[in-house]
Amino acid sequence: MSIDLLFPPLTADNVAELERFGGILKKVWPLKAKHRDHLKYDIRDMSRSLTSERSDRKAEYMSDAKFLSPYLTYFLPWNLYRMSRLFTGLELDIPDGGDIVDLGSGPITAVIALWMSRPHLRERKLNFTCMDRAPKSMQAGLKLFTAMAGTDSPWRIKTVKAVFTDRINRKADLIIAANALNELDWSGRTTRPQAEKLTKHLKNSLKETGRILLIETGVRLTGRIIAEMRSQMLENGFSPIAPCPHTVECAMPSLGKGAPWCHFNFSVKGAPKWLQMLSGEADLEKDGVSMNFIYVSRKGGKEFEAVRTISEPFRVQGGQGQYSCSDKGLTLVEYPNGQDPLAPGELFVPQWPEKPKTDLKSGAITLPYKGKTAKK
Repeated sequence: MSIDLLFPPLTADNVAELERFGGILKKVWPLKAKHRDHLKYDIRDMSRSLTSERSDRKAEYMSDAKFLSPYLTYFLPWNLYRMSRLFTGLELDIPDGGDIVDLGSGPITAVIALWMSRPHLRERKLNFTCMDRAPKSMQAGLKLFTAMAGTDSPWRIKTVKAVFTDRINRKADLIIAANALNELDWSGRTTRPQAEKLTKHLKNSLKETGRILLIETGVRLTGRIIAEMRSQMLENGFSPIAPCPHTVECAMPSLGKGAPWCHFNFSVKGAPKWLQMLSGEADLEKDGVSMNFIYVSRKGGKEFEAVRTISEPFRVQGGQGQYSCSDKGLTLVEYPNGQDPLAPGELFVPQWPEKPKTDLKSGAITLPYKGKTAKK
């Protein structure tokens, strides 16, 4: 029985807001005809700088006008889509008067996505502190937010030029770091010390009842970063709310080439048509998007020996398989032919066999799943 879905379909309101964002972009960040004609090439160049050529990228690249336009018109909207899907499925009931800190904020992406996806928060008086080393990027995002939410929004947004570990003046109800951890040095022996330093900073900046949400775009490097941050946060008294269904060792820590790593793929259904057209122009069409994240608090979530599906389903002998996470470690959920697999991110209560088998290829414990029959 499935009891939870991390990435539910977007609401009609959220889809409409993402579609409306295209018009807001044109109004707030207009491009001259020659710049619009060259945009697809700028997007392609920036995509390479964020992936295969990331070592050549300057630390303060978001202050460069060459990067800001393609980021705002392409990467920002796709991140809004990713975060909207996640925020729709997470418990994010921030109290009236609450304090939210957005670290490595960029064009205040997380704030805009929160407004789009959680309409019950729009009338609450929330105080956001957005911190980034590139003020120009935050100011552009603030203009976009104001155009979307209106000048009478009760949300108060303060932008601060700062690096990741600069002091936060007021302890937060929620700290978000979205697409920011990967900007730091995680090479070689720096990984554990980096995670220890960041965890202590986050812990000291949080209210006793506060929560921390770390989000990345779903590549192997960020899988390792998230796993290391999870380990350090558990050592410092935090417990996972999501996606982990347990507090034991991570089953997918991305240790070495070919090792499993925790990330989720989901479809682009509900993404704006204008954004998909722009992606096609840049030869960066998307069938799906990826994400990895960790959401923790001192209280954590309920532990009841559940299993969380992680990977997309794949063919195995006699049906389909799906890598998942449980308190028993890496788990391979097996579906016989004729049964629909669960979506990545679903949580369910398992019925373990008396003597579970082990998958020879992955070393995962196998779990037969009996669910709904596939539609013919």
